[in-house]
Amino acid sequence: MPLLTPSSAEELAETLREAASKSQTITALGANSKRLMAGPLLPSDVTISTSKLRRVLQYEPNDLTVSVEAGMPFAELQKLLAARGQMLALDPPHSADATVGGVIATNSSGPVRRAFGTARDLVIGMTFATLEGKLVKTGGMVVKNVAGLDMSKLMIGSFGTLAVLTSVNLRVHARPAETRAFFFCSSDLESALEKRAAVLRGVLQPLAVDLLSPAAATRLGTRGFMLAVRAGGSPTVLARYARELPGSETLTGDRDAQFWNQMQAFTPDFLRRQPGGIVLRTSTTLSEIGDVFRLVTGACISRAASGVSYIYVTSWQAVAPIWKAATERGWSAVVEYAPEEIRASKELWLLSSDGGEPAAFAMMKKVKQMFDPSSLLNRNRLYGRI
Repeated sequence: MPLLTPSSAEELAETLREAASKSQTITALGANSKRLMAGPLLPSDVTISTSKLRRVLQYEPNDLTVSVEAGMPFAELQKLLAARGQMLALDPPHSADATVGGVIATNSSGPVRRAFGTARDLVIGMTFATLEGKLVKTGGMVVKNVAGLDMSKLMIGSFGTLAVLTSVNLRVHARPAETRAFFFCSSDLESALEKRAAVLRGVLQPLAVDLLSPAAATRLGTRGFMLAVRAGGSPTVLARYARELPGSETLTGDRDAQFWNQMQAFTPDFLRRQPGGIVLRTSTTLSEIGDVFRLVTGACISRAASGVSYIYVTSWQAVAPIWKAATERGWSAVVEYAPEEIRASKELWLLSSDGGEPAAFAMMKKVKQMFDPSSLLNRNRLYGRI
């Protein structure tokens, strides 16, 4: 299949239109860093890469906004913003290789979602190309502008199954003057959960609050259940954290940055070390995070202020008890990463408790029909093999 690399949004839109007019199936990608994520792509007639769409379209440091083309490397954008003391408050896995568009299209996030949310909280506008060859703009370059917000939300996390992002307008934040990691290690889960509850009840507003199982903590050089808290701010603010979190160990400067870089890269590092590895993501209430940890014997990391947990297993057999528990307790669960042979042959998304399709799937099919009635674009990536 030919690889096409349009050099402008208009050229990309025309390429989509031409392929669709011939009923050609299409793969759209950025850096292809998420190739082990979600459903496997089916072979296609045409592959379109956004790799040449990498310009900064507009940057307003005083307004805390930036607009970039979708193919811009994520790390390059962060470097650009860092030069002005700013950042895009997303720390997704694969950030060293990913494009901005890929991060948004997969709704990838990391530890700092505790303070800043996910892409849905940071995208203020976008432009995407449809199979009709149209360029559709939503939102704007003003943070309070909510025009077209729902359309943007449709595209975030759609894995390119509806349209292809050509540019994204983003809200940025000032980089903290200083950051520091505070962590607690305990031999028993209940103590770690109590410490987490105390942090969440307190007046502090950490950048990140993550809970790690012993197997996950071991990979980072510590032992037992570990609660990791990242704080940011002035020396006065960090001194307040130290007073409010007595008994914690701390990491500062390069050691703090190294620790959180390891946290951000935990998933790609696991997949590199375990070529047959599987990563499941569950979403529960905060009070049920303990149940997730009691269920697993291997590595598990919870974004402990949001209820999102990542479970790392080395075989499909290990998925069954997690699926069973999630079904019985009404959790949301999905296989986020797995080898291609598993993604091609197994159900990656948890069905409803009665074994049927979730109610939202009917709406998903309607939206897919609106944008891609012939199912040509990035087939097979989402629930129900959309």
